Amino acid sequence: MEATYKTSTMKATLTFNLPEDQVAYDYTLNAARYKDALKDIMDLMRYEYKHGEHDADVQGKIAELYDTFFEITEGLLEE
Repeated sequence: MEATYKTSTMKATLTFNLPEDQVAYDYTLNAARYKDALKDIMDLMRYEYKHGEHDADVQGKIAELYDTFFEITEGLLEE
């Protein structure tokens, strides 16, 4: 039995009316960089929680911030 699969290419076009949409354009243009920065911050907090040498109060605050950050960014940082 032979199977043939067709894949379709999807395209999206975003249109901005510059200069009035400049801020939205800049956010869109830099979205991948923003995502990478958020991922780096999350990784840093996780590292500090797991491997940092902090007293119990600081360790607890790092855990609290990490959990809150995770809730806020849920679904945004997945690959």
